[in-house]
Amino acid sequence: MDKTVLLHPLGLQGLHSLQALVPSLLRREVELALEKLDLIWDRTYAWDMFLDMMRTQTQNSMPNADLPQPFTDVTRAVLVDWLIQVHEMMQFQAETLYLAIHLLDRSLRQIKVNTANLQLLGMVCLFLAAKKEECLLPEVSGLCYLMDHTYTKQQLLRMERKVLCGLKFDLSYCPPLHFLFLLGSVARCSPTVAWMARYLLELSLLEGQCVVFLPAQLAGAALCLSRQVLQEPPTPEGEAAWCLASSIHVGSETALLRIMHILASAAAKAHTRETCATFIKFSCPETMHVSRHPGLNDAPALLGICT
Repeated sequence: MDKTVLLHPLGLQGLHSLQALVPSLLRREVELALEKLDLIWDRTYAWDMFLDMMRTQTQNSMPNADLPQPFTDVTRAVLVDWLIQVHEMMQFQAETLYLAIHLLDRSLRQIKVNTANLQLLGMVCLFLAAKKEECLLPEVSGLCYLMDHTYTKQQLLRMERKVLCGLKFDLSYCPPLHFLFLLGSVARCSPTVAWMARYLLELSLLEGQCVVFLPAQLAGAALCLSRQVLQEPPTPEGEAAWCLASSIHVGSETALLRIMHILASAAAKAHTRETCATFIKFSCPETMHVSRHPGLNDAPALLGICT
């Protein structure tokens, strides 16, 4: 994997000067978007929160996509697909899923775990994410039931301690979903574009190659590909809003294109894979049936990918 492209020409170390690099209009739009999304209590701190989002997304980033032996991208995808199903059944917040997969990817690289305990590790990461994001938590015995009592409550709690110690109790994460909401709001995206982008972004969780990219890059790529697939008629106001939103990831065009290639290929094959929980989730009326949109079959061709 090549080195991930930074979001700004001066690098993220120069975030203190970010305000000088963007128009005041973007600052106002970011403030309005964060307020509209209920991500802030006071608009006075909106820009500082945005800067913090940009800064903290680089923490605990993965230098490469390599998994320790004997794990592969296939075994990881099967586990992630199962976690998506459990997450859906539990009716957890979307942020819980993204945090759980992030903790899983970090844990696979930080602690020693064998294949026999891989499902237990995944469940523990989902449990920890729920503790951070949810108001109501499931009983530990209920989690064991979902794993067909393959593991005991004591094994689950021991694995929880192992993960927390391995991660040094650092569960912080700025999910790509928050950047997607922010960019979509600034860009004045239609509901269809927003749902399609959410579908594509969740597909990225199944792709091991995507762990090296920053959350803002994943969100930006999902929105870009969504717009290309849906081909909604542009309006001058909409294009101006999109250009403004795109200025957030100026300097990362190479990374965005690489992510779009990965997501386009994944979306075109999603309905044929065994790991199809996300495809099914986004095929219902509540999500506007976006996973079944015929344009996804031609998504690779839109980007010039040979299949």
